[in-house]
Amino acid sequence: MPWEYLTMMAFELNGGVELEIQTRLRLYDFSTSEQVFFEWQAGLLGTLSNKRVLELGCGDGDLWRYLLPRWSRCDILLTDIDSRILDVAQRNVSSVAQSDHHIRYQSLDFNRLSECSESGFDVIIANHNLFYADNLYRLLAEIAVSLNDGGVLICSTMGAKHLHELQSLLARYQPKMHWPTGHLASRFGLDNGYQALASLFGRVDQFEYDNYLNLPSAEPIRVYLQKRLHGADADWLAEHWPELESVIRQQIEQKGSYRLTPNAGFFIARKTSRP
Repeated sequence: MPWEYLTMMAFELNGGVELEIQTRLRLYDFSTSEQVFFEWQAGLLGTLSNKRVLELGCGDGDLWRYLLPRWSRCDILLTDIDSRILDVAQRNVSSVAQSDHHIRYQSLDFNRLSECSESGFDVIIANHNLFYADNLYRLLAEIAVSLNDGGVLICSTMGAKHLHELQSLLARYQPKMHWPTGHLASRFGLDNGYQALASLFGRVDQFEYDNYLNLPSAEPIRVYLQKRLHGADADWLAEHWPELESVIRQQIEQKGSYRLTPNAGFFIARKTSRP
């Protein structure tokens, strides 16, 4: 499921946003967990009612397939920087929304949160995107201002060891390879996110998702890497993929699958009420 969010993608105009999403998610179709990430996250968040909710970077809206049955009579504003993916989210969310849900949509760059048409939220959600912030601490401060006293920020991210098996495989053949998830996790990840949030919020809780990917072929890995690597790294991958594919296939023949370890989770940060 969802880990690399759409604000990072340069969508091909002739390819279709929904096709891009389907391709991007192929790697996570081979999860061993009984629950996909959003289902797991929604279960830990529990039930809510009569709350004002803002999601920053809602992507295709898949989270709400699991949240809406648990969150009743909520006033919800879904935002994303890409108006095309926002259209996809609106179609997906509308198919599961009930009459007691009041849901609106706004195209918004969260780096310009002050331009949001509303404020005074009880819950703000920012899943797998805070590491894209131009200025993380400024954005977190603006989120805190946008929350009501006692409100919460829910934000998922990944850790430095995310898919470390792929990172090690690439580094074995190309030590200078730029592994993008490591850079993103260093900006806001499971290893440093608590400290960043604790500087602005009264209480922070951290949850980590236990999961493996057992891949039956090398093809999902090739597709994933093509989406993740750019420039010289992408050129290197195209040239050396047959060699990498051989290594992956050898492990599949020996062990039945090629195992990858996602390193993902989320935080709940609560804004302390004023005395």
